[in-house]
Amino acid sequence: MRDDGTTESAAQTTGRTGSVSVLVVDDSRVFRRGMGRAVRLHSGLELVGEADGGEAAIDAIERLRPDVVLLDLRMPDIDGLEVLDRLHDIDPPPQCKVLIVSASLDEQVEQAARAAGAAGCVSKDLARADICATALRVARQ
Repeated sequence: MRDDGTTESAAQTTGRTGSVSVLVVDDSRVFRRGMGRAVRLHSGLELVGEADGGEAAIDAIERLRPDVVLLDLRMPDIDGLEVLDRLHDIDPPPQCKVLIVSASLDEQVEQAARAAGAAGCVSKDLARADICATALRVARQ
């Protein structure tokens, strides 16, 4: 783990393989590590890094330029909606698709996420393989 709350995978430092690059952002180390493992095992996806909060997510998105960001909604520093809003300030803007992943989704949250620029929302209650399949589908849209 770097001082800024992010980690990079070996794949990031050696170059991309043509797979969809994924950044996992969640303040829960258990969820982040489990989701990262699922991404690494999913055909067509490549884990390029992890971040443990909103500020670290913005930094990682700017540095790593992933194709897809699996972004937690509720984090202690800044939440996922603010991260989405602040991505517009990055120059040049990242071309990543952001998928909000949260345990507390409802219609109002989903509407706010889409209005802020999220490509979609999924529940943490889904199987990790289903979240990965959604990330791959979102990347190809």
